[in-house]
Amino acid sequence: MLSSEPVSVWASTITSGGHMKGLFPQYNDVSTVDYDDVWKNALFVFDTNVLLNLYRYQTNTREELITVLGELSDRIWIPHHVALEFQRNRLHVVADQSRRFFEIQDVIEKAKSSLSNDIDKLQLHKRHALINPDSLISGFKELADKFLKELKTLQESQQQLTATDPLKQQIEDLFDGKVGPSFPTQKDIDDLFKIADIRYKCKIPPGYEDSKKDKHSIDEFAHRGIIYKRKYGDYLVWRQILNHIKNAKIEKIIFVTDDGKEDWWRKIDLQGSKTIGPRPELTEEASEAGAETFLMYKPEGFLKFSQTFLKAKISEQTLNEVRDISSANKNKFSTLNPAHPYSALYTAIANWILNIYPILEESSEGYIDFIAQNGNEHHAYDVRHIDTLDVDVISRVIRQGIKISHISKFTTITIFLVLSNNIDTVEAIKSLQNIEISKAPENVHVAIAHFDESGFPKLKVSHISQLKELCNFYFVE
Repeated sequence: MLSSEPVSVWASTITSGGHMKGLFPQYNDVSTVDYDDVWKNALFVFDTNVLLNLYRYQTNTREELITVLGELSDRIWIPHHVALEFQRNRLHVVADQSRRFFEIQDVIEKAKSSLSNDIDKLQLHKRHALINPDSLISGFKELADKFLKELKTLQESQQQLTATDPLKQQIEDLFDGKVGPSFPTQKDIDDLFKIADIRYKCKIPPGYEDSKKDKHSIDEFAHRGIIYKRKYGDYLVWRQILNHIKNAKIEKIIFVTDDGKEDWWRKIDLQGSKTIGPRPELTEEASEAGAETFLMYKPEGFLKFSQTFLKAKISEQTLNEVRDISSANKNKFSTLNPAHPYSALYTAIANWILNIYPILEESSEGYIDFIAQNGNEHHAYDVRHIDTLDVDVISRVIRQGIKISHISKFTTITIFLVLSNNIDTVEAIKSLQNIEISKAPENVHVAIAHFDESGFPKLKVSHISQLKELCNFYFVE
């Protein structure tokens, strides 16, 4: 029965090496797992997103998940970095939930105003005496006002930014004494960042798909005198899990995460992308740390199988909501998602590229945002929004593009500089001409554009050329 739910739970049982049969345990079939035994004895480890989702769920869903955590209270644990990320991001999630109330209020108010104004423009009282829209307008207004009143009541019951947070207290109580140790020194962290950087370049999981987290916002943050980088967060979490497996001699471990990206999960293209298990590299590293069995669940799968192994009472409504939230989180960081702060800009650039090439996809290639395909050609695009003409900033962007050209096989790499409206194209070109580089590869291009978001969003590309045509200074290293 369990193997019929391949998307919900994945596992690998580790056996000893030897001949072909036991040489690659990370690729073992899930049917070898004794689920009853694992659920009775495993340590359950939770990712930050699972805890933050509690603020996104409705009350009933939240309570059912917390009840399950309570039943497992003597076998739950979180890495220190999960606890840190939870504390740092909790208020952002609370604010995001509050923002949804204002957004829907704005939509309803605009709909009320738009309906009345648009009907007035038709001048029906003068042109068509048989059509009287007054009942429609008043009926819609009454329905909208009732909805807004209910919405206000619901909003008042939500967690406020500065108010006492009972959910935070519940979570802290559940995991009291069940948080792993931090990395003690800056050197420890810096050494791990160096390892993570190499792993990300080689696409060794987990975390390499977060390599662009520093592109649109500040990557570094400080905690107790230690500087962290957000993009390496998944690797720090994984390293702390491995350390705990080794130090506490954990034989069976279940990791629950709402991160659905391929740097955690093994995915195969079969009439669309199919998730068939955790990345074998993770299973292998868990084995090397001492774990006999390593399971991974998405939140929906964790709750679904808690019904079987814990006899937990989980409603179908809860499973549906958890699935919906996971689906929304899956697309959260897409630049083409309307929730992304630069969505309109990236959509305009994507449409511009599609006027040139037939196939376009978002990229997980480090600093590259889009990859266009035309037969055997692969054209990469790195999009940068330039607020001020800082030569040092632009220089770093250019050098990054040159570096990518050296280590990749892209046909062309186009650095898309989108200038604020107060920056002239000629000024930007002059700044580029002041950049000192050793050489400009033939396949690196620069596009300069402006984007007008007022009214109908419009992208204007004012200049595009090879990088070597723009830079005046060439120095041999």
